[in-house]
Amino acid sequence: MTDLTQMTVTELKHYLSENRSDDDKFSEALAELLKRAPNPVIYSKDMPLEEQERIFMEKITKH
Repeated sequence: MTDLTQMTVTELKHYLSENRSDDDKFSEALAELLKRAPNPVIYSKDMPLEEQERIFMEKITKH
């Protein structure tokens, strides 16, 4: 089991990228990453899945 709390932000982003097809791992890592955000942005639950994916991938690859 990977200890996500011990990973750096860069490591978490890499982990997300490598586990994007595993819903459980991706969700856990994303939750950990979002916990660390100083000013989290809240998105509408009605946002289309394609837009959500675009935003997440943009954030993952940003750094």
